[in-house]
This record gives sequence, C-alpha cells and structure tokens, in this order.
Amino acid sequence: MVRASPSSARARAHRRKEEAWALGLVLPAIGLFFLFYVVPLGQAVWLSLHQEDLFGRDLRYSGLENYRQVLADPAFWKSVRTTLLFALMVVPLELLLGLLAALLVWRPYPGVAFFRTLFFLTTAVPTAVAAVAWGWFLHPVGGYLNHALKALGLSPQPWLTSPELALPTLAVVTAWAGVGFTAILLTAGLQNIPEEVLEAASVDGAGPWTRFWRVVLPLLSPTLFLVGLLVLLKSLTAFGQIHLLTRGGPMESTTVWIYRVYQDAFFNFRFAYAASEGLLLFLFLVVLAALQFRLLGRRVHYA
Repeated sequence: MVRASPSSARARAHRRKEEAWALGLVLPAIGLFFLFYVVPLGQAVWLSLHQEDLFGRDLRYSGLENYRQVLADPAFWKSVRTTLLFALMVVPLELLLGLLAALLVWRPYPGVAFFRTLFFLTTAVPTAVAAVAWGWFLHPVGGYLNHALKALGLSPQPWLTSPELALPTLAVVTAWAGVGFTAILLTAGLQNIPEEVLEAASVDGAGPWTRFWRVVLPLLSPTLFLVGLLVLLKSLTAFGQIHLLTRGGPMESTTVWIYRVYQDAFFNFRFAYAASEGLLLFLFLVVLAALQFRLLGRRVHYA
C-alpha cells in the first residue's frame, strides 16, 4: 500500500480550503440571483396559470387561458409590431454612432481623452435625468430644437406628441443614451486588433477604406456581434424613456411590448394577464438570442 506523502496531503488540504473559500465568495451572488431572478420568474409562471379578481385575490387555476387571451388580443399584437419597429430603428442607429465614436477615439492624439469622456457621459447620465433633459429640448413650444428650427425659418415639429414622430424620436433618444457604452466596447475591440496586421495591409497597398472593410471590420466582428446582441435586447425592453416622455402615447404609437405589460398590470389590474405577456416577452428574447447566435454567429471571424 502506497501512502501519500505529507506534501501531497498538504496540497490537497490547501486546494480544498481554496475551493471552500471560492464557494463562500460565490454563494452570496448565487443567492441574490436566485432571490431576485429565479423566484420572481417562478411566481410569474404560477400567476400566469391562474385567474384573479380585481384585487388580485380569489386565484383560480385556469391553465393556458391567459396565454390564449393574450395571443387573441389585437392590442397585444400592435405592441409587438411597435416593439419590433422600435428595435429596427434603434439597433442600426446606435451601432453606427457607436462605431463612428469608437473610430474617432481609437488612435491616440491630443485631446482624445476629452472625447472619450464626452462619449461615456451619455452612459453615466441616469435615464430619468436624460429623459427630463430631452423633454425640455424637444418641447413643442419652449423646446430648444424648435427654437432653432424657427430661427432657420422652418416650422416647429411635435416631436413627442405626433403619432408619426414620437417613435422615431424615442429611437434617437434611446440610441443617444446607449452610444457611450457601445463606443467603449467597440473601442476595446479595435484596440485588440494587432498593429502588425494593419501594417501588413498598408504594405500590400491597401488604402484606409480597404483596410477598414477587409481587415478592421472582420477582426471586429466578434465585438460587433456581442454589442449588436446587447443593443437588440436593450431596445426590445426599453421602458424608462418611454414612460417618462410619452407614457405610451400619443394614440398608443409608442406602447411597446414591455409598456403594455406595465399598463395591464398597474392600470388595468390584470396581473395574471400581464404575467402572461411578460413571460411571452421573456421567451421571445430567449429564442431571438438563440437564433442570432446560430445564424449570425457563423459569420463572426475569431482570430
């Protein structure tokens, strides 16, 4: 029988001690995740399978009846279309602005720190503060933007009170709020591109535009893929700026999916119905993320 040496026994004891210490550090985070994510999700699933009275009492099991009612509701499908249209406006705009900002601060030059700070400020500003500032800026009577249009001899526009303009205006506000975070991630991706590759492309005669399309963009594709997914999920769950600037109006033109859930829960007091809408949104986001990984992930070039 071979006996373990004292050194190996001490090594195993030290490893077990480190594993116990690591587990102790991770357990609080796991507990908080379970408490604030898993438990509410389970409660939402349970609630969506029941019917309740106006005050949330007298719960009766109803199976999938709430889901059938939601899927047969024209107002629900209108909010879905509004959400998808909103995302189609926000995602390209924010990615384009974030990429332009990242390219601007990619290379070191005098004053680059100022621009990096300026872009990051859009992320540091809380949603409520940004919404109030945009509300002043876009006010139909006293807003700075309409004053500027008048000074140029143009007609003022009802940016937040027109059914045609409200959703595009909110898309611009949402893209502005996220461009700082997007630029930071894309700048990190640009700085990971090997300088030798860019120099080799220059030696081969590639100009700036060719280097961008043939070298920079393919090597940046993993970061672009991640940022695109984050921006898409954020745009599909945008709530704060919509609630503070338009409250779903005018004429429900900005009532997106998640705002429909809020209205049904806290204005119509249909909590089980709203739970069903929220869970359908959750499933939609999971399926959409999986499809994006499967379809677009193949076109990502990993160095």
